[in-house]
Amino acid sequence: MKPPAVVAILGVGLIGGSIGLALRERGFKGRIIGIGRNRSRLRKALQLGAITESTTSIERGVSQADLIVVCTPVDCIVEHVEQISQHAPSGAVITDVGSTKGTIVAALTGKTGDAHFVGSHPLAGNEKPGVEHAASDLFVNRTVVVTPERKTNVEAKKRIVRFWKKVGADVVSLSTKEHDRSVAMISHMPHAVAAVLAATPTAGQLKLAATGFADTTRIAGADAELWVQIMRDNSVEVLQSLEQFIDNLEQVRCALEHGDYRKLSRYLKRGKQARGSLGS
Repeated sequence: MKPPAVVAILGVGLIGGSIGLALRERGFKGRIIGIGRNRSRLRKALQLGAITESTTSIERGVSQADLIVVCTPVDCIVEHVEQISQHAPSGAVITDVGSTKGTIVAALTGKTGDAHFVGSHPLAGNEKPGVEHAASDLFVNRTVVVTPERKTNVEAKKRIVRFWKKVGADVVSLSTKEHDRSVAMISHMPHAVAAVLAATPTAGQLKLAATGFADTTRIAGADAELWVQIMRDNSVEVLQSLEQFIDNLEQVRCALEHGDYRKLSRYLKRGKQARGSLGS
């Protein structure tokens, strides 16, 4: 399987910049073209070594690319992949990094002409956006989910799996339904909970907040509008996850209200055990 000679990255922020840095650190000798609307951000990406060249034109940026990674907000991905497919070389492989997959993959399956689309979602990142926070080891030992469909080109899937492994990731393949249900529970719903928790204390109470509160609410510091898009696109699964969480929280409340400390202890121990299974 021939490796790509030209990788194009649309949206050179935290994820896109980290992809470029990871490729270069791991010996990729080809061109890495950064595509974006903001020239100053593209210059920053060049200065940091995340890309080897830049352009504000999608057409120019993808015209010679073997592999294109779309790192834009979820509500822009379908439109951007459709644009790219009109200008990418025949046989080029396109992937994305969107946090939801069902809507995106359904809209693009069989509609990218002579290019091939394979959905991806790297479960990596932090609440700090921008290429200045990019890191070459962001994907090391982190999970990336790929979501091929029955009609997905087999060789295209292999190329995307190989690409993510190249930057250090562990790759798993899921259906879009499995993906969206799982990330609602382990990512989207926890973000909603963290945001509510962060907004609940008074200003006076927040002055007493220490590392426990900061650790629990860290993800609430991410871009709010970006998360509105994610939760809107995956609203059915997020609602189901919230209902399950609220049911469990109600059980804890009832145990405390009725002095059932044995039951309360079981919930706390179950949470401790589950958290411990994740490692440090």
